[in-house]
Amino acid sequence: MNIKSILHAMLPHAGLGHLVETYLTWSGVGFICAFIASTLDKHADVPYAAYYTSALNDAVGFKFWILLAVVGSLLFCLSLPVLYLALHYPALTGFSRRLRRFTYTFFLVAFDEGGLMIGILTANFIDTSERISLLANKSFLFSDVGFFTILALCLLNSLLWLFGEAIHSRNAQSYSGVVALLMKAPLKFSLPGYLVVTAVLANLVVSQ
Repeated sequence: MNIKSILHAMLPHAGLGHLVETYLTWSGVGFICAFIASTLDKHADVPYAAYYTSALNDAVGFKFWILLAVVGSLLFCLSLPVLYLALHYPALTGFSRRLRRFTYTFFLVAFDEGGLMIGILTANFIDTSERISLLANKSFLFSDVGFFTILALCLLNSLLWLFGEAIHSRNAQSYSGVVALLMKAPLKFSLPGYLVVTAVLANLVVSQ
């Protein structure tokens, strides 16, 4: 397989259209709400005590997004060997399907949460008012929200979508994309890679 065919095979059943549509929905909500909150609170008497801007801070949390991503990633690592065994032992099929659906839920919520964050941070990047800047610093722990910060979050959030849609497809009730490629790969290649990636991920989670 050439690179183009591999990249195409990595795409889950949902397709890139679903990724773009979901990004536009959630980041659009965050983007618009950030500007509306700033506009509503621009006449606040006490500096940095605006009601609607603080509401954005309460609604979206960078740490919570990390938690969702970590839990989803750990469940993803657990789902792969269960899925592999289910392909050889049909008795595990039901358990594997439920575990994959559960894993998908964490990725789905994390991706939606990330879309909101990206929308709010994009609004901050465009509107450099004091309140919006303070919102980004308090909510996302970024001292400098710039283009590359937003781009990095977009890439990481897109990976959550990629793995989430690959581990469980809502329509087909199956797996696709990256997961399908891993299930087809020879065990002598996939097993060492799986063990290394899982060990690195577990070590990062524990050390942090």
